[in-house]
Amino acid sequence: MRLINFVPAFLFLNRKFLKQYFTTKIIIKAFVSAFLISNFIFLAIFDYEILNFISPFLTILGIHLLINTDRIGFFLTGFFVGILWFYWIGFSFIYYEMTYMIPIVIISVGIVYGFIFLIASFPSFVFLRAVMIFLISYIHPFGFNWFNLEATLVLGVFEPSTKGLICIFLSAYFLRFNKFYKLLFLIPLIFAVQIDTKKPNFLPFDIQLVQTNIPQDKKWDKRYKNDFINENLKLINSAIRDNKKLIIMPENAFATFMNFEKELILELKKLSKNITIVAGALSYENRQAHNSTYIFDDGKMRKIDKYVLVPFGEEIPLPNFMRDFINKNFFNGASDFKPAGDVSDYEIGGVLVRNAICYEATTDKIYKNNPKIIIAITNNAWFKTKNINSTEPVLQHLLLKYYATKYGTTIYHSVNGSKSEIIIPKKGI
Repeated sequence: MRLINFVPAFLFLNRKFLKQYFTTKIIIKAFVSAFLISNFIFLAIFDYEILNFISPFLTILGIHLLINTDRIGFFLTGFFVGILWFYWIGFSFIYYEMTYMIPIVIISVGIVYGFIFLIASFPSFVFLRAVMIFLISYIHPFGFNWFNLEATLVLGVFEPSTKGLICIFLSAYFLRFNKFYKLLFLIPLIFAVQIDTKKPNFLPFDIQLVQTNIPQDKKWDKRYKNDFINENLKLINSAIRDNKKLIIMPENAFATFMNFEKELILELKKLSKNITIVAGALSYENRQAHNSTYIFDDGKMRKIDKYVLVPFGEEIPLPNFMRDFINKNFFNGASDFKPAGDVSDYEIGGVLVRNAICYEATTDKIYKNNPKIIIAITNNAWFKTKNINSTEPVLQHLLLKYYATKYGTTIYHSVNGSKSEIIIPKKGI
């Protein structure tokens, strides 16, 4: 009887709690703050100089609103930031025939970042909260490092670096002062401006940088395998006729385990007498699958395996029993990919380049020893549907621009499902 009486009382108190702390005003303020912090992703779509210039100032305002909100506001802002940055992660479940997982994944990602932001709300002083938010931007759940506040400064005139981000946070903090003292927010911005430009490096010969738009639901369909192979061979022959010295093709351009394709390998070796071919494909050795780059040059073949795997995409960063359960129930019993032991370089025409496949091009590990040139290959078809193009390629581009600026690296990026491009360090004023 006591339990029966307790239930409505519990529900009443719960409703009272929700009304008190999750009001429309708090939710709207948190969303506005989150959108301002995330604005660079959406303004980058338009690529207008005026919007690029405004972007970091909107970020400052978003941080200002965040650090001056209450604890629930911190959680909700983190929740919305997680969704605005990473809602597209759930799209990949379409291709595992688990469309029902999309809202679950989106909400789960939001909750994870909500709790990360909540950690920063525990200090009482606003300045310490600003410090905590700055620090948590370097926390990478399960090794996934795409939440990078330094990258918010890729647009505009400020330096996308730790120094630049510190200045942005100081500016956001000074906005809380009254009257004349509010103008102090301008002082840190003077020191945040990027002055220098790192000189880009380019490959000294003609290149064919391939972009394809093969839908993910067709890419691994065996009925289309030969069609895609023949199309790739046409692209290579066309590049040869155009006197190109190198053709760069996307991740899994050849949607097969290349080391089992003897005839295809012979054909590509033959073509490589006239052009160097860099293309993605899978490989299978010693009962382990690898995501690989294949380089065909002067009749020879070299295979380089991916070094940094995608968390929950190519590896499950959890204890074995949890990993096996997830692989069995969500990924049709597939095993994790096997990573390479270290970064890999190779020469093309006497020039040393660093290999990168998709996600690893957006990690510090791949920039070991500051490579001058990276050839990166990507498949972004995972994160788009027949009707929706997500912002994943935009965020990826901004992160690549950030790393190119940080390490003075030029990135040749060949993509399936979005724009292929050459990315150079950001220019200073």
